[in-house]
Amino acid sequence: MSEFPASFSPIQLHNRLNRPVWVGFKLARRGSRHLVMLSAGAESSAKFSKNFETFVGQIVREFKLDPEQTDFVELRQDGGERTEATNEVDAAGEAHNWFRWHAQWVGSAPMECKADPVTSEAARNYLEQVLTRSSAAA
Repeated sequence: MSEFPASFSPIQLHNRLNRPVWVGFKLARRGSRHLVMLSAGAESSAKFSKNFETFVGQIVREFKLDPEQTDFVELRQDGGERTEATNEVDAAGEAHNWFRWHAQWVGSAPMECKADPVTSEAARNYLEQVLTRSSAAA
């Protein structure tokens, strides 16, 4: 599972086809809010664009999170490439692209999910700090 950043823990979830997949996961807390950082790595069956609703529903139930008090961000790593949404390029030449996921919640079920690139420099810096923190991920 080396395709995830070292501070992420691999967790097994089921995708929309009910197949088990590995996803990188890190949970951080700031005050009363939780931040869930996720990374699909290289596994195409774990891509968030098609599986976000399925994945976060499982995470909310498993970790007993309040969806209204939880922010979900996805880390997409592209080998050294830069795009508009690129935050940083780490020492290994990996470009960090951050996306914040939004959903309308009905209980623990997410609906109408969409992702927006994180473009604020302050937000990107905060996410990079959380990413490099050595606290336990799960």
